[in-house]
Amino acid sequence: MWSPREVALLALGYSATSATLSVANKWALVGFPYSGTLTLAQFGFAALSVRALAWCGLVEAETLELGIAMRFSPAVVMFYASISCNMRLLSHGTVDTFVVCRSVVPVVTELGEVCLLGKPVPSSQALLCLLLVAAGASGYAARDAAALEPAVLAWAALYVLCISADMLVVKRVVSTVELSSWGYVYYNNALALLLYPAWLALSGEASTLRAAAPGLSLAVLAPVLLSCAIGLAISFFGLNARRALSATAFTVLGAACKFLSVLINTLAWSRHAPLAALPWLCVSLAGSVLYQQAALIDPASRLPRRPGRRWSLAQPGKPGPRHPPPRLSALAHPPDLA
Repeated sequence: MWSPREVALLALGYSATSATLSVANKWALVGFPYSGTLTLAQFGFAALSVRALAWCGLVEAETLELGIAMRFSPAVVMFYASISCNMRLLSHGTVDTFVVCRSVVPVVTELGEVCLLGKPVPSSQALLCLLLVAAGASGYAARDAAALEPAVLAWAALYVLCISADMLVVKRVVSTVELSSWGYVYYNNALALLLYPAWLALSGEASTLRAAAPGLSLAVLAPVLLSCAIGLAISFFGLNARRALSATAFTVLGAACKFLSVLINTLAWSRHAPLAALPWLCVSLAGSVLYQQAALIDPASRLPRRPGRRWSLAQPGKPGPRHPPPRLSALAHPPDLA
């Protein structure tokens, strides 16, 4: 049972890390424009830190096993693809464009569930919220010419598709692979390291990085280290805040963090969208939050029951309501785990 003080500290920690992670990543990429190597540093830092904490007995994290790794590999591939597209989008666009893309994810996930998984069409209230998301994203794009550049559009589309597919794949893997909370973080980051050579071969980043290596200074590497530290911190605060807060409270907190990200990015420097585009960004975010709330309470938006299996939201040793979890599009704003 979490005390009010612990809940407040977890919420504050998650807010601070979630609101600053995108800005820190953008700052790191300005001086260190090697997105693949930046993700390598973040994955390696997170994996080594979790292993060290487990060795000290501070957290529980399973060691790597070939059988579990093979079953976990589809989720790792999608995780790596999502993070890589995230970094490339931040390299070419602004934090504001990234936040708009995140708000559009429920729309794409909803289409995937209805068209590919045969889930029922959501309520009219949820559909109106999705239209609000689309309207906000369209208004933002119309007022931010940089968001319509071919490279930004391409990486934005790839990011939205990858993270939407990631929601579907990860949900299936998490349902079939039993690991502790930190075990999921360790497996995700440790196995993602194995994909880095493929990224180097496809992107050609190795040659440019080799040429730039002698000129790397502490001023360039400091933001990289900061982004690694924030990425690990959000893993801790995000996982525990999900356990301590209700689904509604965590959703509202996550949305507030996105608004805070936009505010910090706007006040910190000039690398942000035009001020005329920011109200439309807020419209898109508001529609995303309202949709998630509508989907969480809409009976038609729940996954069908499986024969012989009951879903329970009860804590161990306590009775709870018996009903299936909400559909994936209602959960399309997971913590931004590094």
